[in-house]
Amino acid sequence: MSSTHLRSGLTALLGLMACGTLAQGGGSAGATNAPSASASSAATIRQWGISLRDNVTGRVQLRFSSTEASPAPSDKGGLVPALWDVTGLKLETFKPDESSDFIIESPSCRVNVTTRDAGSIGSFTARRETDGISVRGRGFQFDGTERRLTVTNSVQIELRTRLFQPKPASP
Repeated sequence: MSSTHLRSGLTALLGLMACGTLAQGGGSAGATNAPSASASSAATIRQWGISLRDNVTGRVQLRFSSTEASPAPSDKGGLVPALWDVTGLKLETFKPDESSDFIIESPSCRVNVTTRDAGSIGSFTARRETDGISVRGRGFQFDGTERRLTVTNSVQIELRTRLFQPKPASP
C-alpha cells in the first residue's frame, strides 16, 4: 500500500472519528460512500451530513449536508476535526415539531460542527417557506447556536406578496 493511499485512509478515519465524537455530544453524523484520495493529504467524503439534536428532547434542530466534505487543514499542517470545507452545502434548521424552518444553500463554505456555525465569502441563498422570505447574497456567517444569519455583501431580499395581504376576519 502506498504512503499516499495510507495517509488518505488515515485522514478519512480521523474525520469519521470527529463525527463520532460529535455524535456522543448530542449530534449524530453520517457519511456515505467510501472516502477518496484528493490532491492533498486530506480525504474527501461524499454525501457528508450531520444532524444536531437537542440534548433534552432529542429532536433534530439543525442539519448540515453536502455533496462533498474534507476536514479543514490547520495552520500547522494537521487537520482540525471540528472544521469541514464543504461543497454543495444545504443547512436546514427545524421547528420544535421537526418540520423544516429555514434553509441555507451555498456552493462552497466552511462548517464548524462544534460551534454549529457555517460561513463563506462566496454566494449563497436562504429561504423560509412559511412566510415567503428569500435572501441571496455574497458572504455569510450563520451562528447555529443563536440561529442568526449575517450577510456581508450584495444582499437581495425577496418578499412574497402574501405577507402583505390582510388576514381573513374570523367568525
